[in-house]
Amino acid sequence: MNSTVDNWNNYYKYILVALAVTGLMTPGHGQENNLSRTGTASSSTAIAGYEADRVADGKENTLWKSGDDDRNPWVIVRLPGATEIVRIGVRSVDAGRVVTDFSLQFMHNGKWHDVRKISGNTEKDLKVDLDKPVLSDRIRFIASAAGPIALAELELFGQAYVDSSAMVVKKILVNQSGYNLNHIKRFSAPDLSGQVGFQILELPDGREVYQGEIQNGVGDFSDFDPESEKEYVIEARGHRSFPFRIGPNWLERVTYRNMVDFMAGARHYLGTTDQIRPLSWAWRDGDFFNWAQQSLVSLYLSNPAAFDRMERTLQYVPNEDFPEDYRRKWGALEPYAPDAPDIVKLIHWDADVKISQELDHEMQKAELAYFLYAWPYLKQWLPRQNFDRVYAYLKEKWSKNDVEEHSTTKYDLSPGHDLLALKTKLGTTKGELPPGHSVIPNLMMYEVAKSQGEDDAEKYFQAAYDQLDWMIKNLDWEDPITTKGQRMSEHITMRAFAYFFHEYPGRAPDRIRDKVEKWARVAISRSDNFWDFRKYSPEDWTPPSWNETGNVLGFPAAVFSAMGILENGPLCKRLEVLAWAHLENAFGRNPTGRHFSYRGTKEIEGVDLGWYSTHKGGIGLLEKVRFVFDGSPKSFHYPNHPEVGNLGWTEGWVQFNTAFNLSMAYLANYNSNISLNREGDELTIALKAPLNFDYGKEELLELELKNKSGGKLKVVLREASPYSDTLVGKVKVHGKKLVADDGELQFSEGDTVTVSYGLGFMKNEAELRLD
Repeated sequence: MNSTVDNWNNYYKYILVALAVTGLMTPGHGQENNLSRTGTASSSTAIAGYEADRVADGKENTLWKSGDDDRNPWVIVRLPGATEIVRIGVRSVDAGRVVTDFSLQFMHNGKWHDVRKISGNTEKDLKVDLDKPVLSDRIRFIASAAGPIALAELELFGQAYVDSSAMVVKKILVNQSGYNLNHIKRFSAPDLSGQVGFQILELPDGREVYQGEIQNGVGDFSDFDPESEKEYVIEARGHRSFPFRIGPNWLERVTYRNMVDFMAGARHYLGTTDQIRPLSWAWRDGDFFNWAQQSLVSLYLSNPAAFDRMERTLQYVPNEDFPEDYRRKWGALEPYAPDAPDIVKLIHWDADVKISQELDHEMQKAELAYFLYAWPYLKQWLPRQNFDRVYAYLKEKWSKNDVEEHSTTKYDLSPGHDLLALKTKLGTTKGELPPGHSVIPNLMMYEVAKSQGEDDAEKYFQAAYDQLDWMIKNLDWEDPITTKGQRMSEHITMRAFAYFFHEYPGRAPDRIRDKVEKWARVAISRSDNFWDFRKYSPEDWTPPSWNETGNVLGFPAAVFSAMGILENGPLCKRLEVLAWAHLENAFGRNPTGRHFSYRGTKEIEGVDLGWYSTHKGGIGLLEKVRFVFDGSPKSFHYPNHPEVGNLGWTEGWVQFNTAFNLSMAYLANYNSNISLNREGDELTIALKAPLNFDYGKEELLELELKNKSGGKLKVVLREASPYSDTLVGKVKVHGKKLVADDGELQFSEGDTVTVSYGLGFMKNEAELRLD
């Protein structure tokens, strides 16, 4: 779900029971440890010889002293991993120098929160028993008055952060399912230091098929591209990885159907449960910032043939079939055609709920712009009433600044809901208010308004321009709250840059490329580690106190967006490594050695070890939904602490899956390419796109070749070979005619023909002049 403060009480109960069952905790303080001695310390200031680390050395005769001019003296003890702290000890230097007034704090959501405020203290050796355990990896002592002050020890009592249920993790950590042929393929071996040779063995006979070298805990075999359905393992110094496969579009093969099935199962009212849930509209526990509509539209536009050919599993369910409590929850939009692809039915569902319930939060209104923009590609399955109803609603509500109570939740930080207004407030690590969330929706409304002949269409463009211009001038990429601190919503920002850059190259604000390059350099500077993992900050691996699963899954969408702006060069090469590394991270290349999905072994081809646990219940009731991303390594698992085990919050959330949807959409778009070439009397169309999922079956695709006057010729493309990611079609030139299969297309001297794949802003197009 969302790792909010509301979850902590239940989490404490859960972990206490777990510790009691495993024998790690018994009543009283008999098994407590002073964990400070395993930690590190930092302070606001320190006098030479009295540094911060003296408060964590277990010695009463060594001191930390703040500087004479320190107006806000504090010291922090940070543990190797988060654990449950039940008591805090504050040892002053002597009875004559007791610190009387101070606060003890822990960090949550990037902010310090009081555990206890102490005033009038007279004890040299103070023990503070906490009302309930605090799950944290750091505690701060902060004086209530200016310094200087001195402290002998800051002791943290609780349980060691080792989880006895943690399994031995393999020394070689790979993408357990498999790797995409002809793309980056890396693995991590953090315990194998220095330069270590490795071999790839083909199963089942163990024949060596590749040799390479592990350098500083990372191995690369990107140039190993076997055309085979065999399984492989990596071996080094007697250690072996889990088996994996290598194939064209392997990641797409094992996720596309799963992505659609998750969204179908996570629907509110109609998914795996019909219960009415709080914080939910179209999607259970979706809140107002789930990005579902834009994720589904982007996914479909990026690779339409893959979704068009999927089996239809969803049917329209009338609202009238449900009790009175469900009335008007959906049904304002007329039903889709029965033969619509499942993904189109889900796009319709999201829009229908928003319109039926008249949701007017700025995020919900903005999502509907994607529906209108995609209309030309959806209308073959949807009644015209759908467009008219949504468009009329948005024209009325787009600039409405207030929000109806039924459309918002306690997590709403929006100062106003007028989507034409400049948005300068940034959200928290909750992910509810990412920079630039109004840019793409305004540009889409601009296109829709122009198509409808509106005189005021320019207002949408101007709002988007002003917003992006503000972002270029004001966003500080060094501040994590502008990037990874937005958690699963970070992709919104970089996608806004990319959309404006590509769709309006002559009208985009200046310095887009320079701003994106700076973003890339910051991301790369924080990714030099065993995992090619972009850290939250130079000090922290992940956002403090959060389940950041969606950020790992959504980061590739931001990376591929940036790469499309920066084009080629060293930055892009490294960025591409990071994008694939984060996808690999979700598939087991991480310190826990586990896939993010608890049921990954049953639901995802090739996965050997799923996440530790799944959350049962919760607002979303997602445990029965297919392809839930349940959890991910926390900051205390990094850089390589598998012994931490299943510590930290675990719960799936719709927002995590929609972030993955967007990464897969931008991956498809970035790696798709179409070309059109002539040799003599033959034209060749070559399309590279993620469409070959069954290596034993020839995949076909029909595209249209168009001339300037609007004439069309259907051309069938076939796989170049069983393991190819490219489909090829041939067109014969006979005089002034193009001939393919059973059709022909007339052309004139100097005429231009075009062919494309992908739709809207995800379209790839090729053009050829016929001389």
